[in-house]
Amino acid sequence: MSTDYAETLKRIKDAEEAGSREVAERKKSLEAELSTMEQAADKSIEDSRAGAEAYVSREAEDARTSSQREAEALLASTKKKADEVSSKRLGEKDLRKIIDEVLFSEFKGE
Repeated sequence: MSTDYAETLKRIKDAEEAGSREVAERKKSLEAELSTMEQAADKSIEDSRAGAEAYVSREAEDARTSSQREAEALLASTKKKADEVSSKRLGEKDLRKIIDEVLFSEFKGE
């Protein structure tokens, strides 16, 4: 009977050692898989950040270019109108109207 008991204890010990090895191997495998996932996540975040920065940069440049075009168009339009106004000759009636509006506007409010 002692042989059976010793044999049973030996099988239990072998089973425990085999189970411990399996657990250790599985743990090592899972840690490696986790490390790989973390590296992939870090790379994905880095790529996303770089893409977002490039997008913001492009949009800012597009907005700057668009604003510059609008400003140039407005400036050209204003210059054209200023040239038209400066080239006009005012008649006595128009001049009197301007003088009345500008100079006497202070007195009209009272």
